[in-house]
Amino acid sequence: MPWMNVATRERLKFNFKELKVEADQKSVRLEIPKDRLLDFLRHLKEREGYKHFIDFTCIDFPEHPHRFQGVYILYNPDENERVIVKSWAEGGTLPSLEKLWACARWAEREAYDMFGVVFEGHENLRRMFMWEGYPHFPLRKDFPLGGIPEVELPSLTELLEGRTEPPSHDYEVMHTKVATLEDLERTEKSRLRKKAQLVLNWGPLHPGTHGTIWFLFDLDGEKVLQSDVILGQLHRGMEKIAENIYYFQFLPYTDRMDYISAICNELSYVTAVEKLLGVEVPEKARYIRTMFAELQRINSHLLWLGTGALDLGALTVFLYAFREREKIMDIIEGNAGFRLTTAFLRIGGVHYDLAEGTLDVVKAFIKDFPNRLKEYHQLLTRNRIWLRRTKDIGVITKEDVFNYGLTGPVARGSGIAYDIRKLEPYAAYDEVDFDIPVGEVGDVYDRYLVRMEEMVQSLRIIEQCVAKLEKMPKSAPYINKDHPAVMPPKEDVFMALEDMVKSFRIVVHGENAPPGELYSSGENPRGELGFYIYSKGGSRPYRLRIRSGALYNLSIFPKLIEGGTIADAIALLGSIDPVVGETDR
Repeated sequence: MPWMNVATRERLKFNFKELKVEADQKSVRLEIPKDRLLDFLRHLKEREGYKHFIDFTCIDFPEHPHRFQGVYILYNPDENERVIVKSWAEGGTLPSLEKLWACARWAEREAYDMFGVVFEGHENLRRMFMWEGYPHFPLRKDFPLGGIPEVELPSLTELLEGRTEPPSHDYEVMHTKVATLEDLERTEKSRLRKKAQLVLNWGPLHPGTHGTIWFLFDLDGEKVLQSDVILGQLHRGMEKIAENIYYFQFLPYTDRMDYISAICNELSYVTAVEKLLGVEVPEKARYIRTMFAELQRINSHLLWLGTGALDLGALTVFLYAFREREKIMDIIEGNAGFRLTTAFLRIGGVHYDLAEGTLDVVKAFIKDFPNRLKEYHQLLTRNRIWLRRTKDIGVITKEDVFNYGLTGPVARGSGIAYDIRKLEPYAAYDEVDFDIPVGEVGDVYDRYLVRMEEMVQSLRIIEQCVAKLEKMPKSAPYINKDHPAVMPPKEDVFMALEDMVKSFRIVVHGENAPPGELYSSGENPRGELGFYIYSKGGSRPYRLRIRSGALYNLSIFPKLIEGGTIADAIALLGSIDPVVGETDR
């Protein structure tokens, strides 16, 4: 995807004298002082067309006088251009953007939770993942990787009897505790904006949520007056982990974010790292990646279809969808060795060459699957109950897409043809033909139809990949082992001394990445999964930010459910299709 063009940069420098511009092949970064940030971002949105909010995060520079730097990523849908805007949090504060982009509420809450940056003008600034009362900020550089452990302070009797030394002041500051029931109750009360006498708890464990997530509904009978979403039950500090291990070591963690589309996660991540390291991927590996990513997309959409239909009472569809899903899982297992969290991709290629007979099995699947899709349509698409439960429910406008940072089928269901595979092709997507299905109304039914058609387009892509791979010689390389940052295949490590030494060096010392920063993303089944990497050089990223498509898509849920019913909430949440491992990270 192109970055902001030179003419626009020059125009902005003329209008904003304080603006600093940095540009290279990886990205365009604009730095503006805090007191001009709101005006500048408003200008970008309203005058320059950068109206699609992509992401916001912070970077901690303890040695800098202002310490925290805010990083905003915006997209211009008319020119297909991105830009990164940066501003220092003077006095530990930044202005809130929630009046410019509604999804900034959640992004700012996460930055407040993880870094302690305060956002001036934010109407409801509270913790996002950690519980209320937690005294630390995990993504600060002085927060240890293992966390601050619970420490049992000595009792008064032990102190009086001289059996232990009195704790120092620093010891007391470092002392903390794990969340208790009181903490959770305080969290619930602080995050609940009660508007009715009847409050319904939905979750954290509920079959309708498809994950450990907590909803609170204010009800007037069956009508929802407002809803609060409480995240954090699956927060594991993945960004913190990524900043403390080598680039290749983080790959298995990506599987465990969106555990329904592991290969797509891996592809988004390795694409970003390869751009940073300057790694060229062999043609065979690009087509293998594309084929398996589209099989994974179908796999994910089948799970969405089966569970979403089951939520609304259609048991048969659930059984049918899992019949085909099992075939895809067998194909993945036959090549990666694992069914769910595969770790199949590698920086520079893929872990293994195609297993014997894989292409024959894939051809049999894509020949059979169109008939199965017809069965799903016969069961649902014109079903009276399905239509009444999905049509005109949870309508998302085009303006909502931009203001809430929506991507994936949720955005395309509202008529916005935003698809990273077309706008910024990666793997072999620029070498295959496929269409981007879009909706017209933007309701639950449109999002259903978009995903159904996406499976058809995935079949087209897979068919072209199979045809291309069949023509390639069996000996064609599937990983670029000549690059100094790419680990050679295991069979070569066992047979060649040079490869063994190189593998040992990377495992022990990591990759030697150049300084720089970039944002790169991929089209996941649930939306845009992006990685912002800030590198100071060396084998570990100084800052790695994970842009979750599921998180931003979920942020519009409270707005959409207002005035609806609890029954609508089931259909609406299913159409958004969040995976909590990715929202919480």
